[in-house]
Amino acid sequence: MSKLTRDWRPLLFIVLGAGAVLVSHFFLHTCTDHGHFMETAAGTLVPMRCHWSERAFQGVGALVAFAGLAMYVFPDAARGLSFAVAGAGLLMILIPMWLVPTCDMPGMVCNLSFKPGAYLTGGITALSGLGGTLRLRRLDVMGGERSAV
Repeated sequence: MSKLTRDWRPLLFIVLGAGAVLVSHFFLHTCTDHGHFMETAAGTLVPMRCHWSERAFQGVGALVAFAGLAMYVFPDAARGLSFAVAGAGLLMILIPMWLVPTCDMPGMVCNLSFKPGAYLTGGITALSGLGGTLRLRRLDVMGGERSAV
């Protein structure tokens, strides 16, 4: 099997993870990007919770890229890492929805830009991780070459 066909899944995970970090930073806007801050009792301005939702999302995106990099180094762990990427994609969806929710006001920029983009990116990541897991399971059942990622 050629190297290009063996290495497409780790490359996909690296691109999805790095893309999630870059897209959320440059294209999916939060309230902080538009100058909306919360004022504390002491009078200081702090970012709204959607800012922290974006940071958590970027951390999970970096984890996906790291899992893709680990698939190159440890090809025998590809099925487990693909399953972990599927879980990370689900986590990308849960972060703005429930774990670190965005603003309560539906008209805020985080609910119009960041939240739908996070759902889309997380869904694509979860489906690609699940697809990789099922594909590698089928190769194992058929007696296929385990190193053929």
